[in-house]
Amino acid sequence: MRIEVRCIEHLSSEQRQSLNLLYGPLIGKNSVCLYDFFSSIQSQIELDDIYLMLNMNVSQFDKARNHLEQYHLIETYIHEEEMLIFLYAPLMPNKFLCHDTYSRLYLASVGANCFDKIKMMLHKNVDVSSDYIKVDSPLDISKLDAWNESKEIAYEKVKPSIKQKYDFDFATFFKGMDRIFPARYRTNENLNRIAEMAKIYGVSAKDMRKYVQRSINPSTHVFDLEKLKYMVMGNRKIMETSKDPYQMSPVKFLQNKQNGIPVVKSDQALIERLCTEFQFPVEVVNTLIEYTLQQTHQQFSRNYVEKVAASWVRLHIDSRENALKVINQGPIENRKEKKIENVVLDEKFYAQKEDKSDSQIQQEMLELQKMLKEGKL
Repeated sequence: MRIEVRCIEHLSSEQRQSLNLLYGPLIGKNSVCLYDFFSSIQSQIELDDIYLMLNMNVSQFDKARNHLEQYHLIETYIHEEEMLIFLYAPLMPNKFLCHDTYSRLYLASVGANCFDKIKMMLHKNVDVSSDYIKVDSPLDISKLDAWNESKEIAYEKVKPSIKQKYDFDFATFFKGMDRIFPARYRTNENLNRIAEMAKIYGVSAKDMRKYVQRSINPSTHVFDLEKLKYMVMGNRKIMETSKDPYQMSPVKFLQNKQNGIPVVKSDQALIERLCTEFQFPVEVVNTLIEYTLQQTHQQFSRNYVEKVAASWVRLHIDSRENALKVINQGPIENRKEKKIENVVLDEKFYAQKEDKSDSQIQQEMLELQKMLKEGKL
């Protein structure tokens, strides 16, 4: 198989620190070595050559590559006998240590003492004396005031396609939104957040247009994501989904479990955390919801849900099929090991036989000899 590596983001010295000191304990030395090797490749290379140069076998390579994929350091695409790998930079140290999932996994891996030392070592002092005055230079976007529909059409033809992480009908969402939601609002961050909320809370593209319009202040022209989230969380409509209930919005899935009663905000926030921070697919989140409700007599306990979610992260659960395999093994506390039972013999096996006297033994021998002569034995 032939591999082509495309370096999407180049590493700074801080990101290099993050890769070795923070990601390293989680993904292992082989994965760090493979990442460094990928970053040094300028052209295509044969997979067998990678095995040779890194002294890895097939299993070690696949495991190292999977770890890099899990932490979004690479993206892998395979077509017949070709593999295309996109290389992404690690999170900056401060973002890694504030990441709800990565930081917990790191703490569980290295312990609190090491965690504190690494945090202090990577800390950057950004305090500024009060004697200094910060100089702000706001971006001048006045040129966009004359932006019109024809310019937007021309822009759409030449702009690079945005790779969306979520399945959302942007074609319907953008229809008639040129003035309401112009180009300056359509950043990757905003679009991903809109698609993410639609998926989690079960909002159609048509309804999302309405909520987005209400989230833009007509006086200041500020797009308020928090206001949008507030309205989305209050959405009561059921978005049509596929026949598979595990592919529906997780919030609507839980609402269906409680006979249509709206999901409280604390439960909605927990579900959003499962989708965004634990980065589970929708089908895994819904399977997790169903499983935890069954185990806790229909109580959606945050502590228990997060405990199960963390274990599924460590087990690399990325599909409902894999989740069911873990569930079918049963809760860990109920998995009893087979005990070796001691064999207890009945008392009769321990009863001692009565010793015979010499005369009795001699008499029995004579009787046996007599029977032998007579042919009775």
